[in-house]
Amino acid sequence: MREALNGVLTSWIGSAFRHINASRGDDILDFRFAGLYGKNRWNRPGQSTLYLAGDVGVAIAEWGRQFPASYPDAAATPNTRLMFRLRLRLDRVLDLRNERVAALLNVFAVPEFYQDVEQARLVATRVRTTTSAQAMLVPSIAFPDDLTRWNLVVFLDKMPTDTSSWITRVERLGPLAWNPD
Repeated sequence: MREALNGVLTSWIGSAFRHINASRGDDILDFRFAGLYGKNRWNRPGQSTLYLAGDVGVAIAEWGRQFPASYPDAAATPNTRLMFRLRLRLDRVLDLRNERVAALLNVFAVPEFYQDVEQARLVATRVRTTTSAQAMLVPSIAFPDDLTRWNLVVFLDKMPTDTSSWITRVERLGPLAWNPD
């Protein structure tokens, strides 16, 4: 399987979107906390993993998935994120939306299979540890009926620490804000 998966890796050049907490003043290229959130779909806590959205709508929808159903209540506080477009150049990407790739991974119901967080983590760990893939293109769980809406999941442990070798441009787009008042 490893050879077959390595045989379907492709290079990828394109733009993807990331947002960060506006109140902390972090650098968009500071990845110290990438992959630490315990509820990430495509990594286990501690696996250094960067999530990027394929378009602004996906970024907004995926952010919204983090809000509890009861979020706009009396205790709600404003939440502002800064949105950025990153231009990337990656050498080895596996597209999990592709039927051939899914079959090689024994996944036969895309994207339904990936709705199960444990299954998604198992697949991602297998790809991370048994292939030379640096990243995966995965369906956005926010848009399960549209495989053209995606996330890019980058395995930071397989990337050069000098981000300028694979992130070729950063553009600040502006704030995203939720203010319940």
